[in-house]
Amino acid sequence: MDRREWTWPAAKLAALRLGRRLAVLVPASQPYRWSFVHIVPSGGPADEVVIRSDAGRSFLINHWEYEADRLEGYDQDLGAVRLRRARAADESELLAVLREWRLPPDGFDYSGDTVDPA
Repeated sequence: MDRREWTWPAAKLAALRLGRRLAVLVPASQPYRWSFVHIVPSGGPADEVVIRSDAGRSFLINHWEYEADRLEGYDQDLGAVRLRRARAADESELLAVLREWRLPPDGFDYSGDTVDPA
């Protein structure tokens, strides 16, 4: 893969540093399921008071699959299955996980702009 695919678009990197979640829709195992990978930046006490940029954040990366017909209600957890999980201590480890999972960073979007229920 081209090296450009493994760098963050500036706005998405800024969002991660500010503690915003990112998500991407990925192929699911069955036609009636939806599958997402989401990145959850670490937060700390300072984040509870004010949003702050932090290039040293760690990250939790989760790959979840959901029953598509349950995504519109309030019980998204029913039928949810976590397929894999990883922790990254910093931005370079995050890129390493995404390379291993074959998920270029430019495919991610703000979690709230996707149908990801997480």
